[in-house]
Amino acid sequence: MWTTFAATVGGSAAGLTGLTFIVVAFRFDVVATSQEYRNRAAQTVSLFLTTTVTASLVTLPQPTWALGVELLVAAAASASLLAVLDHAARRGTSQHARPILVVALVVFAAGITTAGLFATAGSTDGMGFYAASSLLGLTWGVYGTWVFLTQAGTDQINAAANVQDQPGTVPTA
Repeated sequence: MWTTFAATVGGSAAGLTGLTFIVVAFRFDVVATSQEYRNRAAQTVSLFLTTTVTASLVTLPQPTWALGVELLVAAAASASLLAVLDHAARRGTSQHARPILVVALVVFAAGITTAGLFATAGSTDGMGFYAASSLLGLTWGVYGTWVFLTQAGTDQINAAANVQDQPGTVPTA
């Protein structure tokens, strides 16, 4: 009963993964030189890939308990990777984890985990959690891609503008 939803979400996530690669390539000069942006881009791709992989698992004809085990493995792998990438994005800075990001990533992984736990017990009653996580992954991933497109490098431009506005500085050509 969830295969149509999963196929739709999986196709959307796969397409958005490609869009993210295009956006990163478009802003490559900024992303390549920023440890934070490289790791945030990897987080965005990880959200989309987790959504694509879990959608593929849901559409496979298999016993419900097997789907549950696969969802649990996917959730654990995704949560681990997302946490490592968040830590790497903040490495070398005094930044703390952003609460909204932590909540979004925890809810994303927890929804997949909950669906996996229900499925492991032989029930599809938890697939609503999978659906919510998939939609959250798509939404948060699109937000991340939008940030790369519109904000990557603006902190450098703003810093340069602020220096030029200071008395005694010579504007650059």
